[in-house]
Amino acid sequence: MRNLLLQEPVLVVDIGNTNIVCAIYLKGKSIWTVSLKSSRENTSDEYYVLLGSLLESTTLPDGYKLGLKDIRYIVLGSVVPELTRVWKHLCSKYIQAEVYEINALSPLGISFRVDNPSFIGADLIANAYAAWQKYRTSSIIIDLGTATTIELISQEGMFEGAIIAPGIKIGAESLFSKAAKLYEIELVSPTALLGLNTTEAMLSGIIYGHSFMLDTFIAKIKEQYSQLKPFQTILTGGMSSLIKPYLSEINTIDKGLTLDGFYLALGKILNQ
Repeated sequence: MRNLLLQEPVLVVDIGNTNIVCAIYLKGKSIWTVSLKSSRENTSDEYYVLLGSLLESTTLPDGYKLGLKDIRYIVLGSVVPELTRVWKHLCSKYIQAEVYEINALSPLGISFRVDNPSFIGADLIANAYAAWQKYRTSSIIIDLGTATTIELISQEGMFEGAIIAPGIKIGAESLFSKAAKLYEIELVSPTALLGLNTTEAMLSGIIYGHSFMLDTFIAKIKEQYSQLKPFQTILTGGMSSLIKPYLSEINTIDKGLTLDGFYLALGKILNQ
């Protein structure tokens, strides 16, 4: 990843529906990452105490010693408006840092072919910008989060569109809750395509089913947007390692893509 600025520490906060992922970047690289539960019941005070205690209890690489009050810049990306307000209040109350929120209106140089860019979540913007800057070619990005998203950004920085589908866990939880004779299982690698018991059969349906869906979408995108090739196909999100062995269309796993995107976006804004 190209370094853009920043000798001072940057706190990146990625607020999702299930988790809030926080990372500290210093001199162009992530030196600390932590995941918190997304809870609309937590106050800014509670999140500050929790985040600060986790940071203080961590041994940072290369002998760095940092507290939240050492943060120079904060970059926020959120798909949960209620939590956006909580974290903005946290930042203004406790951390004397410049705060930037990334969304589709941020001046990043991305163009949009979509009808209304405001529908595009901050995570999609961060993924698209990171892929554009890091890989320098047309990129198909698959993010396995609460929802599974697929997006395409061209080598020229044109956001061509997106697909939003139920995430792996959402699909599994729906199956567990709606089918009377089925039960909750741990999501692990299936042992065979055709299950020989209920657990194996569900694992096959959940994991293979999602991978078949993704491979088909990717193949169709490559076919319909062939004028944009070559493509980099990038997998990110918490379920990446589980699903990757069953996908034939993926070039790269980049688990830090979203956080990198927010960090790179901050650099773009500050360098203008």
